[in-house]
Amino acid sequence: MIKTSLTTTLTGDDDQLDRFIRNAEKVGGHVEVGWLGSKTHIGGGGGKRSITMADLAAIHVYGTEHIPKRDPITPVIEENQSKYRGYIANSVVSILEGSMEIESMWQLIGMEAQADIQQYMVNGKFAPLNPKTIKRKGSSKPLIDTGQLRQGVTYVVVKD
Repeated sequence: MIKTSLTTTLTGDDDQLDRFIRNAEKVGGHVEVGWLGSKTHIGGGGGKRSITMADLAAIHVYGTEHIPKRDPITPVIEENQSKYRGYIANSVVSILEGSMEIESMWQLIGMEAQADIQQYMVNGKFAPLNPKTIKRKGSSKPLIDTGQLRQGVTYVVVKD
């Protein structure tokens, strides 16, 4: 979780204070990034049943008895935390002044995190694939097969 604080001084009339209070009350919400919803993964993976993209992602994020952990989310969030905090810090005054909506800030962070995760899925260091998996898919690249998992990364802005 990213937390930030702001200290500001108001100089001016009661209208400025009222506007500040109204806009401060709007500040809230958060963004969720990952494999959201119930979109089905389209076969080809050697499994015997269809699963959702979220299920497939969870298998990779947490690993199973036969599949090692290949988490593309946690390292990205940890590595880019200061960048996301910078977006928040650069947006707070505009949000409180009313020249920017909080949803716009969350949208920006969501788009960035989505792109960061997708990039890491291509370039990150993961446990190697089983030789049988490499033979089946014709590639030794973990997390990338048909591209569905990578393309399935999305975000949603949630109002608290």
